[in-house]
Amino acid sequence: MSLALPLPAPASTDLLIAFAGYERAVLCLSEKTVRNHRIYLDAYLTWWHCGYGLAPVATARPGEVAAFLIAEANRGLAPRTRRSELGALRGFYNWLVLTGRALTNPGAAVPSPRISAPPIEIYTPAESIAILDHTASLTDLRGRQRHAIVATLRHTGMRSGELRTLRRADLDLSAGRAMVVGKGSRQRMVLLPPALCPILGQFVARDRPLLPPSPLLLVNPHPLVTTPLSGFGMDALAREVELAGRGAGLGGRGAGLGGRHYPHKWRHTFATEMVRAGVDIHVVQRLLGHAHISSTVGYTHLAIDDLRAAVTAVWGAA
Repeated sequence: MSLALPLPAPASTDLLIAFAGYERAVLCLSEKTVRNHRIYLDAYLTWWHCGYGLAPVATARPGEVAAFLIAEANRGLAPRTRRSELGALRGFYNWLVLTGRALTNPGAAVPSPRISAPPIEIYTPAESIAILDHTASLTDLRGRQRHAIVATLRHTGMRSGELRTLRRADLDLSAGRAMVVGKGSRQRMVLLPPALCPILGQFVARDRPLLPPSPLLLVNPHPLVTTPLSGFGMDALAREVELAGRGAGLGGRGAGLGGRHYPHKWRHTFATEMVRAGVDIHVVQRLLGHAHISSTVGYTHLAIDDLRAAVTAVWGAA
């Protein structure tokens, strides 16, 4: 399908305006989500009217929705984007059914495009030590906070968002624990091992008072990239992690020794080391804050690879 398509029919555009109002007022979706849905639905209606003229979109069947996704794939859109498009279509047709404009939701019968899970990237023990040794040697204020960031990710497996929103009041170094807000706004407890507590203790006592006031533990001193609470944005924290890895001489940006550097790589490393150490998978699930054990099981294949390598080392490859 050509990118230069005619605009949707005016009647369909009116439908999108009404649907956007429903998403804001009833579903309370964010303005960003509403805008994204409008982009996806504009693409669908443009495709629809190009192929079916002025036929009402309410008459669409599952095969036609599937045909649209195929056309989008041919246009070069990634599976994740096509999945989002299908989600917007399902919501749109749900609304058409709810308001009596359609009898059925054709998107409900169309399977979501499959998204291949990205490979699990981890640091080797030597790489982890090299990065922590490097950040521990930094003497400027930003460098000392970077050391606290990397050490916390290394020893707790926190998500980036959990660390960025961690409040000082929720950090209990004497008890070796912290309360964080995880996925789905669920609060969970994270254990702080003995190797981490002195690092955070020194940061809180010596360095944190020199940073801008905020209820958060971490503060980005750069005035142009702070959040309303003076904390780190997602990209800013990722930048600190990348600088830590590259500063240790481990490359970055996908090439060279050490590969890419990003916060979730430390979470993968934490989980993998727990599994390799023989920690029960359900305990690892609790430590990571996974709602479902299926999210944790993915790390077990690495431990199996270790066992296979050990057997191969003794008996040789087939």
